[in-house]
Amino acid sequence: MKGNRIIKHGNYTASSTTERTEAVEPSANEAADRITINFHSAEFNQMDDLNDCSGNYRTFQPLDGIVTADMRHQMELRSGRDAVDTAEDDPVPSKKIEHKRNEAATLDAAPPLTVISQGRTLIIATDAERAIACGKLLSDQGLTCMLLVTKKESTDASSHRFDQFKLLEVNAVSITGAFGRFSTMVTAKGDQQPLSEWFGDEASVFDLVLDLQSAPSYAGDGLPMGYYAQGTDPRILQDVMAELPEMRGRFHRPQFSTFLKDHCLHGRSRTLDCRQCLAVCPFGAIQSVDRTISIDHYRCQGCGGCAMVCPADAIHMVHPSQEELLSILRRTLEDRSAGAAFPPTLVISDMETTDGHRLSGMDEGNHDRRVYFEVEQIGHVGLEMLLAALAYGAGAVVVACGAQNPSNIRKAAQWQAQMGRAILRGLGMPEDKILFAVIPPENNRSEKVISATTGPEARPDEPLLPPATFSPRHDKRTLVRLATQHLYDQSGVRQPWIPLPAGSPFGAVEVDSAACTLCMACAVACPTGALSAKGDVPRLEFLESRCHQCLLCEEACPERAMRLLPRMLCDPDAVEAPAVLNEAEPVRCIECGVPFASQAMINRIQGKLTGHWMYAADRQLRRLQMCHTCRTRDALVSQDMKSWNQR
Repeated sequence: MKGNRIIKHGNYTASSTTERTEAVEPSANEAADRITINFHSAEFNQMDDLNDCSGNYRTFQPLDGIVTADMRHQMELRSGRDAVDTAEDDPVPSKKIEHKRNEAATLDAAPPLTVISQGRTLIIATDAERAIACGKLLSDQGLTCMLLVTKKESTDASSHRFDQFKLLEVNAVSITGAFGRFSTMVTAKGDQQPLSEWFGDEASVFDLVLDLQSAPSYAGDGLPMGYYAQGTDPRILQDVMAELPEMRGRFHRPQFSTFLKDHCLHGRSRTLDCRQCLAVCPFGAIQSVDRTISIDHYRCQGCGGCAMVCPADAIHMVHPSQEELLSILRRTLEDRSAGAAFPPTLVISDMETTDGHRLSGMDEGNHDRRVYFEVEQIGHVGLEMLLAALAYGAGAVVVACGAQNPSNIRKAAQWQAQMGRAILRGLGMPEDKILFAVIPPENNRSEKVISATTGPEARPDEPLLPPATFSPRHDKRTLVRLATQHLYDQSGVRQPWIPLPAGSPFGAVEVDSAACTLCMACAVACPTGALSAKGDVPRLEFLESRCHQCLLCEEACPERAMRLLPRMLCDPDAVEAPAVLNEAEPVRCIECGVPFASQAMINRIQGKLTGHWMYAADRQLRRLQMCHTCRTRDALVSQDMKSWNQR
């Protein structure tokens, strides 16, 4: 609840203009010791109804020479990117870079969202007197309140009125939605109905929810903005009651993510359908509509889980963007590594886990061994960030994930670390260069647990390797390959590829040439073009850089001749070079001589149709050795087809 109450208020900014106090710049030692990345930290402004302007405030124009802290921050980001671009030695072809930059410009153009809150508040409690007391306090400050009292014993869902409040007693409550558009379902005697069935249209949508139960009634793993739940800590209620009246007005917030439909693997199979983003979203913001992914950006809270688990890079985070995070991370490591004798350990944590405090209680003498990098959500830390951090100069990376994060997000972040450790193992490097630790809540932490999460110390004999020079502008799959290639070049290992655990989104496809008939069903099913049929001869080609290990080729193969091989190919030229998986001499049409199929496919078709009444005569069997044009022509002029049509 703590993060929902204070930290996540940065997801929105009010449209009214208010004067801001410029932040005090930290000292050089403090800035080097702890780098805080908070892209959503602007607090709410109370709406004064005097200014109704709105817009996208990501760019700034100086006014009479005045340079604000925000403008200075943006200029530093731009200058850092320019410095990176001029120094980079990028192995990716220029056409591909240009394509990715155009795609990034499209992603960055997502318009901001507007949320209008009229202060309609739903209060849920197990004690009617407590709910009424809170309702009176909030009503005195201009909020319109409606009360729900949950009782597990049988109830007739009786409706009451106390002073200006409407109150309903029910067995259970289920809340969905987000700030400005919460909807409610209530259960009484086993029947579930919308709350509007009891209180009319005024109860169809709520702007805010105050949940006084020990366990929240929100139908999701995480609590969205506008949903206040004190849980088991009564001290939170005082802060919540002071904050709720400020939640009226018009608020603007960015779209945290953008969806690229053409990249998505969902809806391409009914038995092996990709549903990773649907499963990981803790707010129900992602739905499958007509077998197509649909994102409700008003429900989305920017946790980043969907972009982290998407194997096809179809979902991109734009606030904050991957490029912004990696650019700052890169400069941070470069500054710390300058003049250092050994690489530092990078400790990555989310804001709510650290809560403004250091994770380790170490003495000042060891500060230069660690760099603390704080992201707003742990879902922003994917495999590309872990490997890029090592490539950019970190000696080790520790991901400190708070236990308050939804379980699906924690599992997804841990899986990213597992894949990173598998890559390190294949490179002959210590696996503990990437560690993942779940941090208990602040009131349950022990010094032993906290210190253990800081990870391994840099070894005195560990050399300071030259940092990578690739740009952070690429998509995440390309970043993973570039970072792995850099580590591979430094490791001295010479095996051609690194094995990865099953389920990894990188790998190859093996074909049993004895079973494969080159029917090309796999090439038709492949959504990324990794498998393709080329030329006039039966030939199946494979491009490993495009393979997402989606299993659709295995599903489509009628001979079950396909097998996935999760791995990371270490040769950058081989990754982008087509490989021939199977090839055969073509069978030529017995009528026109045009090559049209493989002999194995003809044999299989003949075997399947043996004994079929439509292929009992010799002439009918000969059609199986003709191309589709000659086969059609022969069937139309043959006597057996004419007699069959006359039946």
